Amino acid sequence: MGPERLSLLPRALVAVVLAALVVGCSGAGDKARPAVARGPGARHLQIVHAMTTPERRTLVDRLRERNPTPPESRWTVNEEALGTSIIVVDPFARFLRRARRQVAPRPPRAGGPIDQSQAADRARAFVKHNADLLGVPRHVVLGLAEQVREVEPGDHALPRARWAIRFEAPFASKGYEGFDEIGNVADVQVFVDDDGEVSSFVNLSRIHPPLLIDTRPGLAEEDPRIVAKLIGRRVFALVARDPAEAAHLNTAQELRRIPLGEVRAEDVTRMQLVIHVATGPQLAWLTYRLAYVVEVAKPAAGTRDEEELDLGSSVMTGAAPRFYFFRWVVDADTGDVLEDARVPLAAAPDGGA
Repeated sequence: MGPERLSLLPRALVAVVLAALVVGCSGAGDKARPAVARGPGARHLQIVHAMTTPERRTLVDRLRERNPTPPESRWTVNEEALGTSIIVVDPFARFLRRARRQVAPRPPRAGGPIDQSQAADRARAFVKHNADLLGVPRHVVLGLAEQVREVEPGDHALPRARWAIRFEAPFASKGYEGFDEIGNVADVQVFVDDDGEVSSFVNLSRIHPPLLIDTRPGLAEEDPRIVAKLIGRRVFALVARDPAEAAHLNTAQELRRIPLGEVRAEDVTRMQLVIHVATGPQLAWLTYRLAYVVEVAKPAAGTRDEEELDLGSSVMTGAAPRFYFFRWVVDADTGDVLEDARVPLAAAPDGGA
């Protein structure tokens, strides 16, 4: 049985003990189109390949061309990370994540430093002018919420940076408004110097590339083949004395197991059609696939040990669990398991494990 994601524990604890699966995504602007691989008849599958290094350099060049500066203060990026990481460029939806200008002396602004309102106007104009390079669709730019604050030491901004302006807005993937798991968030922070010059930006947007996936599954929700490869699997929960101890354990084998028996058809409590996202090796590609989330609830057996457990649930009630929940992702055409469930982790009282 593979690692499991479970709603019975705080997500942070589960991630520490049972290594979270990467489902990170990327963004795209109005004109950006990802490199897409689609096999014959693969209407429920889309593979988006990462940008090549020359393509990433071209994106940086476009930033410089569109925002001309004196040669001594041109826009720069982390060249060492440009070709291989997702720090500088989002390689799937093809937008810039961060850049800054080289430090060069400039005379003070006549009339003194700009104020908060002027800085916000400069920053918004910058985002609007570079919307496609920042991965923000133009129809979203108009609705960006705005937060302005003074620059802090932890921002690692340039010496003359005075104001930090953050722009945010959630928006749905076009054509997939009912699929919350591939919803998008624009999140761009722009740093403005005391003379009104934009000197750097950090783009933390979580935006998916344009998708071409048919959302009509091959297997209807009531089709027994959806859960056929889950039925009969033996499942268990794990127990630790407390969450702090569990965070320091090296392997799941160091935790005590609670056998819960086999998965039965009547244990299935929920099924939901989703678009599942998985990463390729070394972030070479992203795979989007139509799938079902299948949630299973296994009742606690009612032994004395289990009655004493203080399960860390999503609501942290402190009550002993009546059920342990498991969550699998299966292919919407075949029922093949795409993502295994995570093992639920319970925290026993002091001395109970």
